[in-house]
Amino acid sequence: MLDIPPAWDWSADQIVRHKWRKILVLGGVDRGKSTYCRFLIRRCLETGQRVAVVDTDVGQKDMGPPATLTLGYPEVAQSLAEVPPVAWYFLGATSPAGHLLPMIVGVRQLVDTARAAYIIINTTGFVTGPGRVLKGYKIEAVRPDVIVALEHGRELRTLLQAYRHYRILRLPASAYATAKTFEQRRAARARAFGTYFATAATVELALRQVIFQRALLFTGRKLEQKEFLYAEHTAAGILAIAEEAPADTPGVHVLPVGFERHLLCGVANRRNEGVGLALIRHIDFVRETITFCTPVPAAQIKVVQFGALYVQADGRELGYHVPRGLFA
Repeated sequence: MLDIPPAWDWSADQIVRHKWRKILVLGGVDRGKSTYCRFLIRRCLETGQRVAVVDTDVGQKDMGPPATLTLGYPEVAQSLAEVPPVAWYFLGATSPAGHLLPMIVGVRQLVDTARAAYIIINTTGFVTGPGRVLKGYKIEAVRPDVIVALEHGRELRTLLQAYRHYRILRLPASAYATAKTFEQRRAARARAFGTYFATAATVELALRQVIFQRALLFTGRKLEQKEFLYAEHTAAGILAIAEEAPADTPGVHVLPVGFERHLLCGVANRRNEGVGLALIRHIDFVRETITFCTPVPAAQIKVVQFGALYVQADGRELGYHVPRGLFA
């Protein structure tokens, strides 16, 4: 049972009474944003109307696995963890830092996709520095009917000063929100990834069957060069795969053999709509096949979107060590 502050209760009354459709929830780290969203979902569902949730907290997800933005439609007495995402946008990382543009594109796509009387948009606690810039553009992209700001004191003042012409409900942060350590957050992500890939199977596809996005690989013209396992001419020069880079390779980006193993990717259908995640097990440049670990059926995979994070199938993160040449 949630212990709801009176101000939270008042805010829900205002949202329901005025039928404000798009609700953007902002707040720093550990301010109770997820708790507030769960509370507001319940209150909105009590009206008998459909409620959509857009979960953009890519590091500490309530709905769906990390490194994604997700859209779902919760039902009464259903936890967010039990809500199956009906639409996905793949970020490829568990932090918005360095990925501000796709964060904006993703949230706008999912909000536009949502079909509900109320759309509740949860966000990350990244609200200072680049995070302040991100949240500003997110406000402009979403154009919320109301911004719910959870804060201690006036920590969101700088961010919201530039958007004070919007309807803003300033609320106290949850008194029960506790700070989580880096290791606790990492462990939570590992459990979420592990749960997602628990039902994964091995899927092998011919390279010609899929379209590759968000990297240079497979975007150019294939070259026959004996010193490389594989090479192609791209818009950024020659991209090659080799056991080790030859001594004199000016203008050539060389990726090491095996760079792709455990790389987290998003997969999408023929309409370029995200349908889930996959881990690359192997790219066979001779047989021209790619092998994944994924719970997504092979028939649904038309597009592969390269990410920046390596993850084991049990959910353990292996870090960000993608060769720069992949995206150069």
